Amino acid sequence: MNESVLIGGAEKFLAQIPGFDGELAGDVNSFLESYSQLRDNLDTLYEFRDNMELKGYKAPYRSLKYGKVQSSEMKMDDLYDVSRHSQFFRMRAAAKKNILDRVKSAIASHKVALGHLEEYAVVTCSACQARYRGHELGKLHQDRCECGSQDLTINLNNDGIHRLGILKYLPLSGDYMVKMSKLSPLGREAFRSLVRILKQEKRGIVKTLSMVIKVMEDGRWVRKRVNIDTQEELNYERKIRETYGNNARIEFMQFHRKRPAIINDKQVQTALALGYVGYSESLGKSLLPPLFQKNLKNEDTLLIYDASFKKAEELAKVQKEWEEEGNLQEDLLLEILQEEGLADDEGQMDEVLKEDLQLMDELQKEIFLKIPQALILWDMMRYYLSTSYDRRSKHSGPFPYLRPSLDINQLKAFQEYPSNLANIMKDTLDENIEFLPDMDKIISFKFSMEKKTHGLHIKMDPAMGAAILNIKGQVAISRTAQIFRVKPQDVKKQKSNLITLQKPTTRKAQKFLELVQG
Repeated sequence: MNESVLIGGAEKFLAQIPGFDGELAGDVNSFLESYSQLRDNLDTLYEFRDNMELKGYKAPYRSLKYGKVQSSEMKMDDLYDVSRHSQFFRMRAAAKKNILDRVKSAIASHKVALGHLEEYAVVTCSACQARYRGHELGKLHQDRCECGSQDLTINLNNDGIHRLGILKYLPLSGDYMVKMSKLSPLGREAFRSLVRILKQEKRGIVKTLSMVIKVMEDGRWVRKRVNIDTQEELNYERKIRETYGNNARIEFMQFHRKRPAIINDKQVQTALALGYVGYSESLGKSLLPPLFQKNLKNEDTLLIYDASFKKAEELAKVQKEWEEEGNLQEDLLLEILQEEGLADDEGQMDEVLKEDLQLMDELQKEIFLKIPQALILWDMMRYYLSTSYDRRSKHSGPFPYLRPSLDINQLKAFQEYPSNLANIMKDTLDENIEFLPDMDKIISFKFSMEKKTHGLHIKMDPAMGAAILNIKGQVAISRTAQIFRVKPQDVKKQKSNLITLQKPTTRKAQKFLELVQG
């Protein structure tokens, strides 16, 4: 495919991708139509990406490094032509890089959207009673079951962790730069903080080993360079001797480490941050009025101040020629406030108004900066608690490229969970969220339980997550059952299993655990 045709085709395809309105309303036809459209789009985007990477779009500037000619060997006209050609090729290289970035951003956004839809619903066929959930939804042929029936019903997936409100803010058409530019100053700051959380890196772990070894071949020693992919508890000396014989000797060895992030993909980090920040801004706008009403001393003076500020701004635009003589807008605002009785002759603002303005600024920062953190950390915690290690490893879910387990350094990101805001959101916005001061310890406990239960056939399901939240989060069983949408008796059963695992009640149980774990 010609390069200009490939770039033009990709731009045309991205431009026609619609935004997601999120209005599913339990209708199976609209749900499956949205899901199928996203899957079809994703397949096409993968084709564009693969073609671009085959044509070298990942490193488009590489060819510009070669063929440089010394300026002393060329005439002025030749230098001018070379400069024009170089500029032309740089522009083409920039176009290649930009379109590949957009395609990768669109792929990441589609994967996030599909993950949340897969967590959202269970589709049941009335004819054969087949149930489709999660990645199994991909087996449906648009609006048909595998048996051929179109009699399908949709129900909420009680086991799923989803937040469909973020989907309309995802850069599905790869326009992440446009969406970032439209964020408010506080929104941009919240976006950066979310990306920083999702980029929290694991401590360096060995990925590969580079070695220089000496091997006896045909009666003489020969040096060889060897690369080995490391595995857990790898005995590299034994590996070398098994491959090259018992006489092999290691002369030099170098460790190459990797530092994977919580979300180990840059485009997915950006898509999730944009989605959660955009959704949180809409929540914040509905949360601020009742908070202002509760905490501010005099809302009427603030309304007068807002009107005065807008009036001063308009007058300053009209009188631009005076702008060099000082900060015109501030002077005009002070004059208007004095007329309204909200400032004295010395230019001192009314104390109540000043305190309310400061408090309003603090509340806005608290809401618009902390709500995105609260929501994404809460959703990731619930996903870790309600799923098994195998499921997180094999299926992307609502958080593509999420690490199936985290180390101590990565768990520090969950210490930023704004617990003080959780109660406000629960009471004012009716959000299914809870006050948790030690979220990192709760998730760490889940990981330790996964290691203990490995091979015991104990199900790591939402009821297990609810039991862990009860034990380590000090949240009542009735409330944890509500959070994970499970029955309280199932939570009590899993809690009993956890207590038995930690402290076996009989000597036989203790011996059994020692045999399994040892």
